[in-house]
Amino acid sequence: MKKIANEAIYNELKRRIINMELKPGDQIVEKDLIDEFNVSRTPVREAILKLSQNGLLDLKPRIGTFVTQINLETVKCAYEVKKNLEALAAELAAKRATKNQIDELYQIIDLFNNLHIVDDYSKCIEADQRFHKIVREASGNIILIEMLEELNIKTARFLQYIKYVIEDVNWFKHSLSEMADSIKDHDSDRARKTTEEHTSEYLEYLSKKFFG
Repeated sequence: MKKIANEAIYNELKRRIINMELKPGDQIVEKDLIDEFNVSRTPVREAILKLSQNGLLDLKPRIGTFVTQINLETVKCAYEVKKNLEALAAELAAKRATKNQIDELYQIIDLFNNLHIVDDYSKCIEADQRFHKIVREASGNIILIEMLEELNIKTARFLQYIKYVIEDVNWFKHSLSEMADSIKDHDSDRARKTTEEHTSEYLEYLSKKFFG
């Protein structure tokens, strides 16, 4: 029960931080979390320590615990690494993805056709994150999955923070479709290539606006 409580608290706090319900600089009060989740101090403390290790919380002795600021250089570096690792995940997914995983990729693509890029911004980001999560889970490589989950924490929060609307929405949807098609066709070389191109292009869009 203790482990479940730790993980549940960690996941909920991570979700709030990534979705900007808890903003950079906001203070986290352990007592409030203990009361909210109706648990002892230990699971709350362990969740906070894990979030600190992931770079989401800053523990300042004798001062307090705060949501970290977003570092643009760190986000840029995360995208540069993701470009290669996401491509590797897609390559492996083309070999290992189940029918259910492939079906869900297409369900997400269909979902984008019913979402407005501005009005439904948060839902679009969540759908995009889910798409890439399925791909990396389909890779079946636990080390790769863990590395990409860590990088995704940094980039997902950044996207929720900046509210950046990509200029060419049609390119974005088409690019996701190409990735899904290559995985469905079990074409590992094309899956790697299309995913790397997708991430590189998206990084270029962001670089023009935010990274310089």
